[in-house]
Amino acid sequence: MLRRAATTAMTVLLLAPISAQADTVPADGDAVLPGNQGVIDLGRASTGQVITWPATFRLTCFGLSHAPPGSTITLEESGAIVPDGGSVSVTAATIGPVPASWTAPGEGCPSPAPTLTSSTPSLVTMTMPPTAGLASFTVMWSRSGATGLTGPSAMTIEVEVVTNTPPVLHLPVNQTAEATSAAGAAVSWTASASDAEDVPPPTPSCSPAAGSTFPLGTTTVTCAVSDTGALEDTGSFTVTVVDTTAPVLATMPDLALTTGSPDGATLDYGQPAYVEAVDPTPSVVCLPASGATIPLGGTTVTCTAMDASGNDSTMSFQATVTYVPPVVWSALWGEPVAVSGGTFVANPGRTIPIKVEIFANGVEQTRGAGSLAIATCGGTAIGTLALEWDARRWNAHLASGRLAGPGCYVATALLDGHAAGSFRIELRGDATPAGSDGGPKATR
Repeated sequence: MLRRAATTAMTVLLLAPISAQADTVPADGDAVLPGNQGVIDLGRASTGQVITWPATFRLTCFGLSHAPPGSTITLEESGAIVPDGGSVSVTAATIGPVPASWTAPGEGCPSPAPTLTSSTPSLVTMTMPPTAGLASFTVMWSRSGATGLTGPSAMTIEVEVVTNTPPVLHLPVNQTAEATSAAGAAVSWTASASDAEDVPPPTPSCSPAAGSTFPLGTTTVTCAVSDTGALEDTGSFTVTVVDTTAPVLATMPDLALTTGSPDGATLDYGQPAYVEAVDPTPSVVCLPASGATIPLGGTTVTCTAMDASGNDSTMSFQATVTYVPPVVWSALWGEPVAVSGGTFVANPGRTIPIKVEIFANGVEQTRGAGSLAIATCGGTAIGTLALEWDARRWNAHLASGRLAGPGCYVATALLDGHAAGSFRIELRGDATPAGSDGGPKATR
């Protein structure tokens, strides 16, 4: 089964016992495990499969003959034993330069013995033979660039060659998805496998599984597939969930404000509603803010919503302030009230006919809720009387019995709650009503 052998000299070097006490350069097939692994078992591989395996080397102090400081050791393939139908290729490796602190020739090695690892590995690339069975690849390296060395630099790699070929995973490229909620996004994909022997081909398994909800950020999905011969293939890809969608602000209606102040009016509006899938509490800021005073004319209110990912959107509406001068209310009283001095003197038991014309900014008002409010001259409310419109003026009848006895009273005409004018009533008699101040009589 052997196709090619090393030279006789190298075979002797590989198999003969070490006779000289000098530094050694053993090959190591597993740099992770302690010690030098001269024989490596790579498990199973299919016929014709190509496998590359690294070999490292350690210059190890031994005996009394040592590599000279400053020297660089080059290791190159000097022979190989390969199975029939297989092949091997080997790259070179180097060790050094040997440091000045290395043990001098003629001196014994300290304990533990110092070592110097190759700066680069030697890559052994093997093609498996076409027939099944145990394939053993033995590689030997020659050393140059330094004297004072002994022992072999060789390694054996064993592989169980099977006729079954491993399945091949077919994975999607790295995925990017837009978040749909604070939890992230549900992401689906298709992973498949092909296999030369298995029909139907095996089904891969992935973690997290397709359709899972992935959080914001990048998650690695690992997949594996095994065939009926227990050969497998593994792979991975990433799923990145991003939030690039800004909150959406609901539109706000324009505001039309009126004011009697030349300084403007106070804004009053609620927080605009928003729609945001990922961030439950985006910041919403409107300027000018509700409660601020804006001048006469038009002002643009701009609202900005920003989520935790920095996405923002704006919405604006207009607030228009119109200046409306204050209304000046007045009343014109008819007989018998319209007497000199604006005071009507009545005797107990008298009913006073009320006749009044009400004006707003000089314009007579013929509609609305008219009333006559009665109070003592001291400000104590007595009651109200409805005023009725008769196509000429507002009318009512005030019975003196509604008053609280002799004394001073004030009757005020109101329209829709606006005071238009008043007059005094002096009810004769001995008693003075509660709250009467007995002060001067008011005019209309």
